[in-house]
Amino acid sequence: MIRTENLTKGFAKERGVFALNLEVPAGKIYGFVGPNGAGKTTTIKILCGLLKPDSGRAFIGDLEVLPRNIPEIKRRIGYMPDIFGVYEQMSVWEYIDFYGAAYKIPAKKRRQRIEEVLKLTESTHMIDYQMTSLSRGMRQRIGLAKTLIHDPDVLILDEPAGGLDPTARIEMRQTIERLRALGKTILLSSHILPELSSVCDIIGIIYKGKLLVQGTVKDITRDLQEKIVINITVDSDITQAKDILERIEHVEDVKVADINDLQCTFSGTREQVKSVLKLLMNNGVIVRWFAENEADLEDVFMNVTKKN
Repeated sequence: MIRTENLTKGFAKERGVFALNLEVPAGKIYGFVGPNGAGKTTTIKILCGLLKPDSGRAFIGDLEVLPRNIPEIKRRIGYMPDIFGVYEQMSVWEYIDFYGAAYKIPAKKRRQRIEEVLKLTESTHMIDYQMTSLSRGMRQRIGLAKTLIHDPDVLILDEPAGGLDPTARIEMRQTIERLRALGKTILLSSHILPELSSVCDIIGIIYKGKLLVQGTVKDITRDLQEKIVINITVDSDITQAKDILERIEHVEDVKVADINDLQCTFSGTREQVKSVLKLLMNNGVIVRWFAENEADLEDVFMNVTKKN
C-alpha cells in the first residue's frame, strides 16, 4: 500500500533520506523507527506530496506521488503530524466539521461521519468541549478523529503518542489497533520503542537517512543476534542441570536465575539449539520450560545502529 524506490532527498551531509526503499503491506501497521533527525518526517512529507524528492519514486497503492496525482492521494491518505494546529475558539464538533467541509463531505453525511470518528477515538463525550480546554491527550484523540473524517485507506501518523502520559499512550495504542481491525494501512513514526513493539506488524529502522533494516521484530532479531539466550526451567536437581549445560559445546555463561530457573547463551546455530534440550533430557533432567529469550525493540534498535 505504501512503497518507495530509492527515494532520495538531501539537505546537507547526512541530513535527508538516501536511496530509501520502504514496503508497507495493506492492512498492516508499519513502525518507522529512528532518532530525531533521521529522516522520518522528510519521508512522510514526500509520501503526502508536501515535499518533492531529488530522485526516486514513491507510491500510495497504485498511484505514484506526482503533482498530477496529489488530489487523489490526499483523498486516500489521512496524515496527522506530530504538532498540528487547532482553532482555539471552536468546539470539538465545529473543528471536525470544518475539516469535513474542507474535504467536501455533504452536510448530512458529515454529521454521521463526525459521530463515527468520535466514537472510534472514544471522544464522543468531548463533542461540545472547547478546543482551548483540551489536554494534550485529548487533543491527540481529536486530531486523530479529524484525520479520519474522510475515511482514508492509509493513515500516516507522526509521533501520535509524543508527549502523552502512560494512560493516554495506552488509549492511543488501543485506538490504532481498532483502526487496523478496520483494514486501515498505518505508517506509524515514533521513537517510543516499547509502544511500537507491542502494536506494529513490521518495523523499519532509519538512521542518518538510510533504512538499515525492515521486517518483523522477531525476524530482525534472529538475523542480528550473535548469541542466543536460552531460558530453562527444570523440575529436578538444578545443580546437576547446570553442570550438564556447562559441558555442552557452544553453551556459555550458565547462570542460576531462580530456584528452578537457568539462563545461558548459545553461540551455535538455531538448528543446533535442540541438541541442548536433547542432552539435558538424555541425562535425566526434567525440563518444564525451554525457550529463547527474545530481544525487545530497544535491543534491536541499539544493535542495528551500533553496527552502523
